Amino acid sequence: MKSIRITEDPKEMVAIAKEIVEGMKEKYDAGMMKIVKDDVQKRFPEMPEDQLMELVYITIYQYWVYGVSTDEYFYYDFANKTREEKLEYMTYRLRLLYGQHLNRKDMTHLLTNKFETYNYFKEQYLRDVILCSAEDDFDAFLAFTQKHPEFVVKPVDLSGGRGVHKASVAGMNEAEKKQCFLRLLQEGIDNKAKYLRGFDASVILEELIDQNEEMAAFNPASVNGVRLVTVLRGDEVTPYEAWMKIGRGGHFLASAVFGTMDAGIDMKTGVINTPGFTEMGECYAAHPDNGLPIVGFQIPQWQELLALAEECALKMPFFHYVGWDFVLSKKGWCIMEVNQCSDFMWQLYRQRGMKKEFEDLIGWKFDKEFWWQGL
Repeated sequence: MKSIRITEDPKEMVAIAKEIVEGMKEKYDAGMMKIVKDDVQKRFPEMPEDQLMELVYITIYQYWVYGVSTDEYFYYDFANKTREEKLEYMTYRLRLLYGQHLNRKDMTHLLTNKFETYNYFKEQYLRDVILCSAEDDFDAFLAFTQKHPEFVVKPVDLSGGRGVHKASVAGMNEAEKKQCFLRLLQEGIDNKAKYLRGFDASVILEELIDQNEEMAAFNPASVNGVRLVTVLRGDEVTPYEAWMKIGRGGHFLASAVFGTMDAGIDMKTGVINTPGFTEMGECYAAHPDNGLPIVGFQIPQWQELLALAEECALKMPFFHYVGWDFVLSKKGWCIMEVNQCSDFMWQLYRQRGMKKEFEDLIGWKFDKEFWWQGL
């Protein structure tokens, strides 16, 4: 693609997007078009088909002009923003470019493979984790489940909560455990096909985290953790932004799929200073399920968390921009997951684009008109 026409006219956006889709049939095959359509339809389940498809093409246009994902287009409210306002946002594709500038590509396997991440930060995980890749791993599965009959299952290289769930072998005999184990291996294979992502069909099993009671109170069924972003310059770590991920509805996953709220945290004090925002456009000052105040909540042991984040960032000097998912367990703060190029969710709960502030911090700016010109 050499260029693309800039317009604010929805009809023109649709026409241009149709040209793009027609010219990129390999990328926009039936599977990809279904993914985009599903992302739009979940927000407008009753929308007539013709209007729905127009919106699908508008989001495709916005993707190629601004690098915004389908979900970002909606939760950043791009439909009601000017071009100048849109350019203030760090969008999905731009974020990847900045991540490529800040993080060493040859080391990304340490964070894209969850088991490698665990092995690198084993001391900071504070729990047991095993890898299941083939039938030969059944003995390890038996030993792990003897100690932890209830556990978490995660695809080894998928993100966004895809394929993550809780499982149990409590009360099973060995033959039943073998069938459970084989089902988990098949899940890994199925998830690759379902989500069109990932290269490894392995799954990891994690010991459940016994969560701090104050954090668990918001939604006891889920792990209500903190995403904390660090920027490393030389040997100086800047804890840049942090937000609490607050689960809802008794769901096990604190995931956007289940209406999880993201609430911004004051970096100095650890006090939540914004309402909880969902990716579906909801906003809550108190938890909608139980009325617990969100704004003003003090994250326990905040200074200990900042110290752990600095320790972890310095341990991985080849990554200068990292999003850490931390959970306060009854043993102390621990790593849940590590993200090599974290979402800029603070643009959601701060309600504005914040690309320039980040560029000022890192001392670098992508200076081309379109994100794909940097590939």
